[in-house]
Amino acid sequence: MILEYKFVYQSNNNYFVEYIDNILKQKETKYYINRENENIFLYVEDEEERLLKISDELSNELPISIFLKDFALEVVSQIPLINYQYTLDSCQKSYCSNCLAEIENKEMTNYYNPFINCQLCGTTSNVKSLDIFENKEKIEFDSFKNSFEFLASKIAQGKTLEIKNTNKKIYLKKLEKVEYENQTVLCTDINNLSKIAVGSKQKNILLLSLEKPIIEFNLNAIYKKSMEIEFDKINVIASWDLVIYLLSKELQKLNIDFLSIEQDNQESSVTVEYERELNFPKISVTENNIYILENNCYDKRLNKVYNSFDEKSKSQFMVLLDENKLYEKTVLNFFISSKYDDGINLYSSKIDGLVDIVKYNIPNSISELIENIEKTENGDKLINSYKEKFPDIYKKAIESNIDNNLNSITNLWKIASTILDLDDIYKTAKSCLLQKGPRIDYKLKKSDKLFNKEFDIVSFIKSGISFKLAGVEEKTLSLGYVESFIYFISDLYDEVNEQFEVDGVSFCGDYIGEEIINKLIAKAFNKTSKLYYNKDFPIQL
Repeated sequence: MILEYKFVYQSNNNYFVEYIDNILKQKETKYYINRENENIFLYVEDEEERLLKISDELSNELPISIFLKDFALEVVSQIPLINYQYTLDSCQKSYCSNCLAEIENKEMTNYYNPFINCQLCGTTSNVKSLDIFENKEKIEFDSFKNSFEFLASKIAQGKTLEIKNTNKKIYLKKLEKVEYENQTVLCTDINNLSKIAVGSKQKNILLLSLEKPIIEFNLNAIYKKSMEIEFDKINVIASWDLVIYLLSKELQKLNIDFLSIEQDNQESSVTVEYERELNFPKISVTENNIYILENNCYDKRLNKVYNSFDEKSKSQFMVLLDENKLYEKTVLNFFISSKYDDGINLYSSKIDGLVDIVKYNIPNSISELIENIEKTENGDKLINSYKEKFPDIYKKAIESNIDNNLNSITNLWKIASTILDLDDIYKTAKSCLLQKGPRIDYKLKKSDKLFNKEFDIVSFIKSGISFKLAGVEEKTLSLGYVESFIYFISDLYDEVNEQFEVDGVSFCGDYIGEEIINKLIAKAFNKTSKLYYNKDFPIQL
């Protein structure tokens, strides 16, 4: 009997393959592993009773990974011809359930040893000591257990620990209060995360995945009120290696659930040194996907690919093409960023490279933009009505400056916010509870060209003024601006596809990791459209 396991693994690293291989090496059975891009296939051949036992064991032993998208199992009649070999990844690993079984068992020789060599996850270390200093004097301990008890007691006393690793140092101390938005916090016990944050089953599970990522959470209302906090977001990470895991176990006994993590120099009398690289990624978890926001573990060859262009949008697109092996395809890419120039680019081997589809062409001033509106049909009447109804808003807008150095939707939204007296269109749209906003005019100026088309900012602002005059309230209008933008790029894709037979559409830039943008993309783009994103490389570097 043959079982075929199919794992959809959205990363180019081989860590999950290595893990599967290590597990099956421990079992007396015949198995084969194959990989075809995102699909990892495992074939196990044995007697039916043995296969059932192995299947149960695998379900318990296989780890959760942020890259594991899907899983399927079926009985097949034969094993295909396989000639697959994989190379080991260079990044240091976290830890697995097998590691914890060894270090938490008092009967085992590795009890509380954070430097074990694990045969399953590949966590290894040649270091056998944890160097702990207080007031620059090294302290010796009879056991690892005593050393972690000592460190936990210092944190309980309000001391700051300086953790020195191979590639960086961080500072840990007991969290008294979340001090600023997106502060990074270590949760010593995920079961207690709800004391300060609004969790979700998916996010809580991913915190404990192989990669031990940093994930953004909303602060819960009770905690915000009791601590008089005005902002909403916090970054959370679980124990990322066995040293921090064992320290967390001791802190749990002292009822310390959270530690603040800082990277800037802090005053500290206790230092902990051990050789290990800190490589945990930061991710965005949305309803439809998981996106890499920060990551050190990717093929460093991609840095050369990224540096092949000066423009961030094109650099990011080239990496995306490489990661997804799309050099023989025709792909339309949308780089949507809050920090850099946006880019809407088409890549195709048929045209031998990369071309711009749209540039926003930000005007020099708001007064210039208003003059251009007045020159259009009924434009002067619209502006006069706006002056009469909102004289103070109009005067303030005319006197405002435009940052025309940033060619992006972010800048266009800023201009609209200024003219319409809206409080940050994007942030306001995120807080809107409505399902739909008004349809804002996102248009391109008429042109016979497919490439380098000019965005019609006059229509973009005119439609907003019309809705403002009609009494559409701020949140609804803001939602309309954001929602209509996604439908605009969806229509643009359809237009390009009609003329060029596009194989797929890709997205990158930090906006892509936002829940509202993610939902709108899923809603606006046809289910048959092939969507591509970065894999190991961050969606915006």
